[in-house]
Amino acid sequence: MLKKFSTWSVSQKIATSFAFVIFTGSLLLTLPISQLPTSNATYLDNLFTSVSMVCVTGLFTESVHDSYTVFGQIVGMVLMQIGGLGLMTLIASVITRLRGRMGLRNRLAVQEGINRGDARGFRDYLSDILKYTAVIEGTGFLLLSFRFVPELGWASGLFTSLFLSISAFCNAGFDPMGNISLIEYVHDPLVNFTITSLIILGGIGFSVWFDVSKSVKCYLGKKCRPSLRIFFRGLSLHSRLALGVTGIVILVGMLFFVAIEYNNPDSIGTFTFPQKLMTGYFQTVTMRTAGFATIDYTLVYPFTLFWFIITMFIGGSPGGTAGGLKTTTFAIIVLLLYNELRGQSNVNIANHTISVQQVRQAFVIFMALLGTLILGTSLLSILNPEVDFIYILFESISALATVGVSANLTPTLGRLSQAVIMFLMFAGRIGPITLVDSLARSTQKVHDVEFSKGNILIG
Repeated sequence: MLKKFSTWSVSQKIATSFAFVIFTGSLLLTLPISQLPTSNATYLDNLFTSVSMVCVTGLFTESVHDSYTVFGQIVGMVLMQIGGLGLMTLIASVITRLRGRMGLRNRLAVQEGINRGDARGFRDYLSDILKYTAVIEGTGFLLLSFRFVPELGWASGLFTSLFLSISAFCNAGFDPMGNISLIEYVHDPLVNFTITSLIILGGIGFSVWFDVSKSVKCYLGKKCRPSLRIFFRGLSLHSRLALGVTGIVILVGMLFFVAIEYNNPDSIGTFTFPQKLMTGYFQTVTMRTAGFATIDYTLVYPFTLFWFIITMFIGGSPGGTAGGLKTTTFAIIVLLLYNELRGQSNVNIANHTISVQQVRQAFVIFMALLGTLILGTSLLSILNPEVDFIYILFESISALATVGVSANLTPTLGRLSQAVIMFLMFAGRIGPITLVDSLARSTQKVHDVEFSKGNILIG
């Protein structure tokens, strides 16, 4: 079996590794030791939760708080951590730390899983991912404990802080406290800014961490001039694009949310102005792929939901724990449109030209994600004709972009509709990776066929 597995394609290995963890997680969550005596969760509920945790989404049919014991919640933390970093990444880290050697096919699978283009310094890169993850999650755990230990006591407070830190960094969106996410902490700066910082750090991408870290060390060592402009220019094109688009999406999203909901008494109409800004900031950050909430999304205006849908579709950055189209892919699509309107045949940015192959890959990923969204939304709409379409679309993109926010719809859906949601979560978690792998065709012999040129009227 292992010999056959070694001959599989990269995309097959990635998909199988996620499916294996999901199935194992569903069995562990079904064990009596994982279930509270009052739990109403069936195996299908546990399977749904396992899919959502491994795909770092955050949707559920039965809540963590009402269904699982401490052991079950520990299983959930492990599933989220594996889902965020990827099973093959964790296995590869263990193998390389033990000075073992990996075959080329397995190395390629891990590289694609973490969106790393080359194998130079592969062992150190994997090791650094685990180190940075431990430091960031540990810092989040410490900060959150200042809020939850006084409220819940030492044992429960520390456990809740650890669960939330892992869930936020992995962009999973689960919490062990109840069925209303973080709505009770809508005005709490410590919880809001700690959670959003973890979400951004988890979703910005591993390569961006290391790029920024390298520049910071240069400045601390006084080898670089202390200028923010020079610091930003010293980063790679990918890091600059990922950070730039992330900042723009968060700023624009926050301003749109506050402007639209400013006088809505059901959402933020009664808040002070600083509270409105903080709430808008939190919702925009979590909409990029995290799944937490500090307001009830059934009470916001329809246009706000539509704007959230756009934000979820864009998602986070490649090579991290985020989902969605990805910031850099979105930027390439926008730049393609911009350059075409200007009559420029190349896609240019910051004195760089994006290769035709990358532009094609970005466009194919965009169309594949959009096509999957249309398919999933259509199926859910057909199965649930009584539900407002905006909520169907909201739930669909939340699943596909592995965001996990909900307008309280998922638990009310039938099993067939929940199966569609599970498919969307799984497709959203591995889709872009397998697409890139199939487009790269690094191990396949391709015969390009070219015929006589044909002309088609467009527009």
